[in-house]
Amino acid sequence: MCGALMKVFTSAKDSDCRDRLCSSAPDVKTLCDVILMVQERKIPAHRVVLAAASHFFNLMFTTNMLESKSFEVELKDAEPDIIEQLVEFAYTARISVNSNNVQSLLDAANQYQIEPVKKMCVDFLKEQVDASNCLGISVLAECLDCPELKATADDFIHQHFTEVYKTDEFLQLDVKRVTHLLNQDTLTVRAEDQVYDAAVRWLKYDEPNRQPFMVDILAKVRFPLISKNFLSKTVQAEPLIQDNPECLKMVISGMRYHLLSPEDREELVEGTRPRRKKHDYRIALFGGSQPQSCRYFNPKDYSWTDIRCPFEKRRDAACVFWDNVVYILGGSQLFPIKRMDCYNVVKDSWYSKLGPPTPRDSLAACAAEGKIYTSGGSEVGNSALYLFECYDTRTESWHTKPSMLTQRCSHGMVEANGLIYVCGGSLGNNVSGRVLNSCEVYDPATETWTELCPMIEARKNHGLVFVKDKIFAVGGQNGLGGLDNVEYYDIKLNEWKMVSPMPWKGVTVKCAAVGSIVYVLAGFQGVGRLGHILEYNTETDKWVANSKVRAFPVTSCLICVVDTCGANEETLET
Repeated sequence: MCGALMKVFTSAKDSDCRDRLCSSAPDVKTLCDVILMVQERKIPAHRVVLAAASHFFNLMFTTNMLESKSFEVELKDAEPDIIEQLVEFAYTARISVNSNNVQSLLDAANQYQIEPVKKMCVDFLKEQVDASNCLGISVLAECLDCPELKATADDFIHQHFTEVYKTDEFLQLDVKRVTHLLNQDTLTVRAEDQVYDAAVRWLKYDEPNRQPFMVDILAKVRFPLISKNFLSKTVQAEPLIQDNPECLKMVISGMRYHLLSPEDREELVEGTRPRRKKHDYRIALFGGSQPQSCRYFNPKDYSWTDIRCPFEKRRDAACVFWDNVVYILGGSQLFPIKRMDCYNVVKDSWYSKLGPPTPRDSLAACAAEGKIYTSGGSEVGNSALYLFECYDTRTESWHTKPSMLTQRCSHGMVEANGLIYVCGGSLGNNVSGRVLNSCEVYDPATETWTELCPMIEARKNHGLVFVKDKIFAVGGQNGLGGLDNVEYYDIKLNEWKMVSPMPWKGVTVKCAAVGSIVYVLAGFQGVGRLGHILEYNTETDKWVANSKVRAFPVTSCLICVVDTCGANEETLET
């Protein structure tokens, strides 16, 4: 931690009364009735003040202990500067905490039972937790019985494990702590190979002395969760494992797991509990009519990053993300495009598959449980379709499903809790195509459609996103022009409610949600495109126009949320 960082804390609960009682009492040495002897330093004080601030001194001065009658009280194993700070706090209720003194202050406050100072130190350390110090802070918190601080440090360790295990602190841990850490279900990792890498790094750091712990450490790695490719090419070739029969058995058990059927795998419990998945969510936008314009938007730092995109341009298409792959489907360029373009975000590679059986534009799409669903659309400007189709990503095959209750195009579709929701759109792309407010839901288990409560506002070309049991319909256009209003569908209540409008009217709205925030990243107003991004906080019902971040320049783009961490190393084998 940086030694220059300092904070001055004040205990509001104690400051007023202490200021009135003895604001300058430490300087009036003739009135002091106790001297604290700390090494060679003498620190004058008043028993009543120390007793009021510290439960330790309260017991010392109000019981039959020898110190209760002594004018000089020796404090062994204490630091003079730290004790002076604590005595000063007893009078003023103020103390300066920095990276250099926080550990000593916390230790002393814990020993002398000065709870306000202990809390101040804990609050300071909680703000300083990072990958380089979280393990040490966790150990310190455990030694000093600070459960709140330990919980903060441990949560950070688990959530940022992929950075933590590469630090010097991790390599210095004792075997008991490493074994405990590697056994946690809550480690956030992209794949189990990162846990394996952590174990091997720790063992190799001091291989001669850590050799006896090899089996215990590697037993915490869940080898069945490691891909076949990584097991055979990396793990099996590791000299540490090759020379140890017990470790080889673990690897073989992992290989056998991959030979089992999905049904047999489900019966196995030991070594197959998944860790917490590490995510790196970004919003991908593809140019559509301008294919050379493809980018990631990172909501963490509001940055844009180019995506290499060689596919041909297509208008009024749809895109979805599933298991590391973005699927771009439908759309037209003079004629409907039959091909489905696929982008693997982990490999940064493009390839093509057979598109929907009925080529069309102005369709909607979403993904659920390994399947990609497409609905509605129109065949190049004709009337809207009732059509509903499904692509199985496992078998790479298309299937026609029961048609929607209402024909529609330029509509929205999202997956929520395993169900497929379709909202709005129009009866056709021509001028006479009526704009819809109707909504319906599809249950993949029963293959049935059910009509839902209609939206308050009929709309098409709107954004549709799912956030915490609510489906938000953002902007779009009705029969009269662009809309700035926003409404959400409460899944539990089957009703729509209006919320705060956008600070902009969007004839076409391209938005996506990450966490509780809806990002409007592109759109068309009728006379011009969106200039800067908009953010909507679904928890506070507040819109923010971010004037520092330019919007995506193509209004007819495709948009979806992707996870650039990848799902599993197994996908890298294909």
